[in-house]
Amino acid sequence: MSTLKVDTIQGKTTAGTVAMPAGSVVQTSFHTFSTETSITSSSDTDIASASVTFTPKFASSLLILTCSVLVNVYRANINNGGTVNFVVDSSNISHSSQTYEIYDSNPSGSTNIYDRFHKEVSTNASNTNAKTIKLVGKVYSTGNSGAMIINPSANYTSSIKIQEIAQ
Repeated sequence: MSTLKVDTIQGKTTAGTVAMPAGSVVQTSFHTFSTETSITSSSDTDIASASVTFTPKFASSLLILTCSVLVNVYRANINNGGTVNFVVDSSNISHSSQTYEIYDSNPSGSTNIYDRFHKEVSTNASNTNAKTIKLVGKVYSTGNSGAMIINPSANYTSSIKIQEIAQ
């Protein structure tokens, strides 16, 4: 058995570009936000403070994007829901064919649920340019005061995690 002990690993030509085996985590970014955003539109709406800039080290990498978002879905009538999606450089990469990835079906009375929404998607880095990664949301039904509120009253913390995986 051999033991290798080092204090620093540095690329031989450029610092920070050591080739990693496929499947290795190259870098991770973690961003939290607690700003309230009230979404009252069935079109994509930017979620406040949910935008990050991420620069991949390798064009061949896979980016794993994860979000954990506290949502309050409300409607003064039965049934409502919504969705949260990732947008990378102005392209919605996780658009669902439905606008209710989170949904409450209440046969009578109003809808008022609090829930933690989790989503995980992947995309190819494609290049080593800085990328703007943000979250957008939309509510399923706007009628009868339908809304989806992210981090209600700024009492909750939501997050975005980005992992670059060597391929």
